[in-house]
Amino acid sequence: MNPRAMLRQWAAKSLLRRLWLWMTVIVAVVGVCTAAVSYVFGYQEANELQDAQLRQVASLVHRWGDLPQAVLEPQGAEVDKDARIIVERLDRPASSRGLALPRQLGVGMHVVQSGGHSWRVFVRDGPMGRIAVAQRTDVRSDAAIDSAQRTLFPLLALIPLLALLAAWVVQRALRPVRDLAREVDARDDSRLDPLPVEQVPQEVLPFIASINRLLSRVATMLERERRFVADAAHELRTPIAALSLQAENLAHADMPENTRTRLRSLQQGLVRTRTVVEQLLSLARVQSGRGLTLRPLDPTQVLQQVIADLMPLAAEKGIDLGMERNEGAPILADSTQLYTLLRNGLDNALRYTPPGGRVDLAISADRTDGDRANVHIDISDTGPGIASDDLERAFEPFERLGHAADSMGSGLGLAIMRNIAENLGGRIQLQNRPTGGLRLRYSQPAVPQANAV
Repeated sequence: MNPRAMLRQWAAKSLLRRLWLWMTVIVAVVGVCTAAVSYVFGYQEANELQDAQLRQVASLVHRWGDLPQAVLEPQGAEVDKDARIIVERLDRPASSRGLALPRQLGVGMHVVQSGGHSWRVFVRDGPMGRIAVAQRTDVRSDAAIDSAQRTLFPLLALIPLLALLAAWVVQRALRPVRDLAREVDARDDSRLDPLPVEQVPQEVLPFIASINRLLSRVATMLERERRFVADAAHELRTPIAALSLQAENLAHADMPENTRTRLRSLQQGLVRTRTVVEQLLSLARVQSGRGLTLRPLDPTQVLQQVIADLMPLAAEKGIDLGMERNEGAPILADSTQLYTLLRNGLDNALRYTPPGGRVDLAISADRTDGDRANVHIDISDTGPGIASDDLERAFEPFERLGHAADSMGSGLGLAIMRNIAENLGGRIQLQNRPTGGLRLRYSQPAVPQANAV
C-alpha cells in the first residue's frame, strides 16, 4: 500500500484526523505559497534598495563636487573588497585601478562584465562630468537572498505550529461530541430518555435529533412489549389458578396409580407455569421501574424477613441456613424490590443446594472510597455452581444452564435480580467458590452517615 493510500485510510477512521489532515494540507499549501511570494518580493525589494544606494552615492558625489580624477573607493574597502562600491569617471581615460567600463554607457542602470565579474552600474551625468557607480552583482544577489530568507524562514517555521494549533482547535471544537459520547456510554440499558442538545454543535444537531427519535421509538416499543407481557401474564393467572384447583380436586378422586402419576406430573407443570407467570409479572414491573420508593433502610431487616419466609424450605431439605456476618450500613433502596432481589437469590441457593448442604449469608461494608462505604450482601451455597463461561450468561431471561434445566425454576430469577440491581443503583455478581458452590454478591453504595436513619 502506497503512503497516500495509507494516509487516506488513517484519516478515514476518524473525523478529527480528517479535519486535522485537511487543515494541515491547506495551511501547508497556503504557507508555502505565501513564503514563495514573500521571498520574491523580498528579493526584489532588496535589489531595489541596493539600486537606490547606488543612486544616492552618485548624488552625493555630484552634490559635494568632489569628483574623482579617475576612480574613487570608499574608506575601509580593504576590509571587504568584494562588497566595495566603486565610483569611476567616464569622461576621463580609464585608470588601472578602474573597471575599464565602456565610455559610451548611457545614463541609468546597466549590468556590465569586467574583470571576470558581473557589475551593476549606475551612470549619472552632471555639470561636472559623467560618473559610474558600480557594485558586483553576486554580492548584491547574496545580500538580496539573505534579506529574502529572513522573511521566508519565519513563515516556514509557522507551518508546523499552525498545524499543531489546527489539531488543538479541531479537538477542542469536537469536545462536546466526546462529552456526549461519554455520557451515552455511562448510561445503563434502562435509560432511553433523549440526549441533551444544549452544548451540541449545530452541524451534529440533526444526527443527535435522529438518535433521540430512535430512542423514543425504542422506548415506545419496549414499553409496548412490557405491557403485553404484563397483560398476558395477568390474563393467564386466572385460568392457571382454575386448572390448579381442578387438578387438586381431581386428586381426591379414586383413580389407577398410573393415572395418579400422570396427575402429579400435571400438577407440577401447573406449579411451574404459575411460577413463570408470577416471574413474568415481576420482571415486567421491575423493568418498567415504576412505583419505586427509595428511602434509607437497613438491609439486615429485609434479609431477616427473607430468611423467615424461606426457613421452611431450608428445613425441608435439611440445609444449614444462617448469617455468619452482619456488619452492614443503611442503603437507599425500595424495600419491596430489595426483598424480591434477596428472596430470589436465597431461593435459588436453597433449590440448587443438595439436602444436608449449607447456605451462608453475610452483610459487610468497606470504606475504600473515602467516607462513602459500599454495602455487600453475600449469599453462598454448597451447590454445584455454574461453569465459568456461563456466569454472565446466567443473567439472561429464560436462560437455564446445565443442572437448572431439570429444576422447577423459570430461568427469570437472575434476570429479575439484575434489573432490580440496576433500578437501585447497585451491582450483582456471581462467583464460584474455591471450596465448591456459588457465591452471589449484591453491592450498593451506603447512605452517607448524615442522611442515614
